[in-house]
Amino acid sequence: MTDVVGVWVGAILTLLVFSYLLGDTPLFRLAQAIFVGVAVGYATTVAVYLVLIPRLVYPLAFDPGTNWPLFIPLILGLLLLLKLRTTWAPLGNSPIAFLFGVGGALAIGGALSGALLPQLGATLVSLSPAQGWETVASNVLLVVGTIGAFLSFRFITGAQRPAARALDTLGRGWGYFGRWFILIAFGAIFAGTAVSRVSILINRVYYLMHDWLQVVR
Repeated sequence: MTDVVGVWVGAILTLLVFSYLLGDTPLFRLAQAIFVGVAVGYATTVAVYLVLIPRLVYPLAFDPGTNWPLFIPLILGLLLLLKLRTTWAPLGNSPIAFLFGVGGALAIGGALSGALLPQLGATLVSLSPAQGWETVASNVLLVVGTIGAFLSFRFITGAQRPAARALDTLGRGWGYFGRWFILIAFGAIFAGTAVSRVSILINRVYYLMHDWLQVVR
């Protein structure tokens, strides 16, 4: 019985989402509100039972002397609740600033360690003819495209000396060539996103035909 109810609930919510094809209908807004509510409830449950209680409440309750540094996030969290009242809202700016600072640091560190440095490391390839012309051509294209993508963000005005002007012209031309690599990368990302969305659509249609209506075996 539980499985049957789950199939019907999933089918009804899927049809409510598909109603967006007719416009921004109240049915779609209802499905959207249910999804947001479930997501917020799940995130809150995970934060409370997997983070706050085992990593903050229990350590402070059973061994506050050893775990005294945990009072800092506890105080910051309580100050964050003061944002709910307008007169006390300025007291909650400190944890907000801390969250933005940590978030910005993590984002910059993640971009450097997860994107920039691996990309620079990937350009350290061999151009030896012993590897075959296909491998050499691929490596040359990789190096040229990566450097060109970096040069496309070059906004320095060239000097008046002939050598500097020639170098500036080379950099601008190489950067223009690198913009095409960026456009190709964006196109590949868009294509991958479109394919993933189509696969989700096919999965939901199959769910309706197989699990709900049972017209597909």
